[in-house]
Amino acid sequence: MPVSSQPPRGTSSRQTAWRILLEQESSGAFLKDMFASRLRGFSREDADLIRNICLGIIRWKRLIDYNLDLQVQRGIRDEALRMLLRVGVYQILFLTGVPAFAAVDTTVEIVKREFGKSDAGFANAVLKAIAKHGLRHAPNPGNRNLKALAINTSHPDWMVEQWNGALEHEKLESTLRRNNEEAPLWIRFNPRKIAVVDAMKALTDEGVELEPCPDVSLYAKIVRGADIALRSPLFAQGGFSFQDPVAWWVATLLDGHPGQTVLDACAAPGGKSALLLEMAVSRGEDISSFGIISSDLFFSRIRRIRDARERLGHKELSPVCADLMSPPWRKKFDRILLDAPCSNLGVLRRRPEARWSLTPEKIDSMAKRQRELLDKTAELLAPGGRIVYATCSAESEETMDVIRDFLARHPEFSLAEARSDIPESLCKQGCLWVYPGETDYDGFFAAALSLERCQKTQRE
Repeated sequence: MPVSSQPPRGTSSRQTAWRILLEQESSGAFLKDMFASRLRGFSREDADLIRNICLGIIRWKRLIDYNLDLQVQRGIRDEALRMLLRVGVYQILFLTGVPAFAAVDTTVEIVKREFGKSDAGFANAVLKAIAKHGLRHAPNPGNRNLKALAINTSHPDWMVEQWNGALEHEKLESTLRRNNEEAPLWIRFNPRKIAVVDAMKALTDEGVELEPCPDVSLYAKIVRGADIALRSPLFAQGGFSFQDPVAWWVATLLDGHPGQTVLDACAAPGGKSALLLEMAVSRGEDISSFGIISSDLFFSRIRRIRDARERLGHKELSPVCADLMSPPWRKKFDRILLDAPCSNLGVLRRRPEARWSLTPEKIDSMAKRQRELLDKTAELLAPGGRIVYATCSAESEETMDVIRDFLARHPEFSLAEARSDIPESLCKQGCLWVYPGETDYDGFFAAALSLERCQKTQRE
């Protein structure tokens, strides 16, 4: 029988995963954004496999490397080769439904094509040894070795050490392990388009299994059928959006109502701007006088806000491309939401790549930028108005440290305590503060800052 010259089945999708991972590592882009353009033309099955491999390797990269290095004493000569070996190791150790021999064969075939026969023989020996031994963890007697904990949960040492200073050990472990889980997908119903009960029924009839959010009636968690929801006609018609429920409490802190001038200062993709309108609709308010400027720095992001506005039917939203450090507005706003660029450490389940690109120095730099943005935002606020400063991070450097510094330099502002309709468990030090791993929600922080109607003289 003639030997086939074709590569083993599945090689194309695995090779694509490898190339996406190489590009992500060099560019620092978010995988979610890369998938949108890189997976066109693949079948749903192959696209899901590529996503699974890429996200799994990013989450478990350090533990994968630990297992690789146990077998490779002389090191791996090439980082691109190491990444390809990670593709094989992840399939062997973490991916159910893929036989070890198939993972070895497909990986070795790609190595042979990309690097040559010698490296293919090396890869074959390494992967077979890993398949034989199975997944191995760093020894951690007494479960108190932070370096071993960092390896076994696949996090940088500095991150584990930093969180160890802020969390009890049991909570630290829980947070680290949950960072490697798939984040739940939440949807927010649009009462402007359809009643919640009707939307729930429509999605259920399509095959989507939903669990109502226990804290906010406009939200539900997708238990099963996320792929169906993404393709649902109801989504295309504006019946719902994808958004974590923490956004609801951020909007609650802002306390926006029709008749006010509102600026969403870092708005893309526009989810919180839309939420402000939908909250007003749910309260039975006339939103015809509710004008919201949804601003962002890049025009590509403005297009996303425009797309959301058209889909949801929110003509009251006004997308504006603007640099907050040189704002084009002369008028003052009654309400301003500043969802500031941040480390994303509160949403590592959704953006696992962030853990490998961050350093303590980068977080310090982000905190400096956040202070600058908050100062500029304050100049745009009308007397008696309110700013909500928010980040998808729970780190003190990006949260309370920024707020304390701002209040020390701006005595005309005061911290508005988190409202009573925000769950008490999510309120700390007068702010919305959700630490990752505490709940099913994203890690998040938000603080409301009120400006006196009669502004006090600045301290010297």
